[in-house]
Amino acid sequence: MRISNRSLFHRWPVAARLGAAFILAVATLGPASPLRADADAACFITHVAGSAEVSARGAGRFVAVPGLGLGRNATLRTEEASRVRMTCPDGLAVVIGPQSEIAVSGFLEGATTRPFGVRLMNGIAGFLFDRTGGDGIQVNTPSAVAAVRSTQWAMRVENRASAVFSRDGTVFVFGEDGTARLQAGDGVDVTAAGEVGPVVRWGQARIDLFADLLGPRW
Repeated sequence: MRISNRSLFHRWPVAARLGAAFILAVATLGPASPLRADADAACFITHVAGSAEVSARGAGRFVAVPGLGLGRNATLRTEEASRVRMTCPDGLAVVIGPQSEIAVSGFLEGATTRPFGVRLMNGIAGFLFDRTGGDGIQVNTPSAVAAVRSTQWAMRVENRASAVFSRDGTVFVFGEDGTARLQAGDGVDVTAAGEVGPVVRWGQARIDLFADLLGPRW
């Protein structure tokens, strides 16, 4: 996959795909301490509706509950009709919809920035920033890369194809054969082979579908 403008967008380093730093905050009588000291690369679950599981190499599998933290390379999987919300660095909240799989990559090293990285392998996730500033987030899917610094947007993966929608602000989307720049109300589809389609104004029916899948917390 070709990625330009290295000050904003970065390939996933090999080291980010190997090993696993898993943080478990036990939900007992208040905040618990992480098992691993990797807090700068962690997201913490704040809400669970339905059933979901968190796993990481060398750490096993855990039922997703509020207070559980995901360190580098930890993966969250949701079941049918389930949703999870988690908080991440730089005021970022991520809402994961049903039958989805997402992994934390942590901060990505770049020429001038360190965006927070996640990998959305399947399903749908919505991303919301509660403040401006920071280096933003970069999301990898099997067919595309999307990156923002502060906005509200969502991304869905089905059969390796990606769909990206901006609810507010600017989203940059990179595929194998081109790029797209989304503004509020715009969406784009990227095929499983990485072919970037035209940027279009999404109709209300498709916006409503994303909203239904993500629920009221997005």
